[in-house]
Amino acid sequence: MEMIVVSNPVPFKREPEILNELFDEGLLVLHLRKPEYTEIEYRKLLKEIKPEHHQKIALHQHHSVADEFGIYRFHYPEKQRTESVIQPKLKGQIYSTSVHYLKDFAQDLSCFDYLLMGPVFDSISKTEYKAMNHRNHPKQLNNNVIKIYGIGGITPGNGLKTQEYGFYGAAIMGYLWQQEDPLAAYQLLKKEWNTADQ
Repeated sequence: MEMIVVSNPVPFKREPEILNELFDEGLLVLHLRKPEYTEIEYRKLLKEIKPEHHQKIALHQHHSVADEFGIYRFHYPEKQRTESVIQPKLKGQIYSTSVHYLKDFAQDLSCFDYLLMGPVFDSISKTEYKAMNHRNHPKQLNNNVIKIYGIGGITPGNGLKTQEYGFYGAAIMGYLWQQEDPLAAYQLLKKEWNTADQ
């Protein structure tokens, strides 16, 4: 099962160092989500991430910095998608967006390569966000086209259930950034999921 990591939305101690460690450990995709960051702050963080990892980053904000860092992954939050403020997709670019309900699939999502959908379980970072009803799981869809990653409340012990629910993979956020050692937490998840895939 594939794993995506979503950054802590607020500044985090030793953040650039930890992000580099996660990439060095094998992380394939990081969603850089910093809703309150200015472009200067966003660019500063990117400069502290090793250049060889930039192509593994999906930008949630400040898409205009992409060329400077050789980034071709762009995430469009639900609000942007519904307000139709999406730039035309160029060859080689990878687009993602967020959805919360199966009814969202009635919209034209054909320009997106994958989706983040949740919360699968009770959210850790946003305690008022409760787990989705099982009737909202992707297995209810006849979906053979777009990859859907579950997000929300995913921890060791429940992450593998996302496969049962019809998700292609999982996106980790709250659990990881609430641990004293995010790298060790990532390694634990990775080991659990790799063992299950064998």
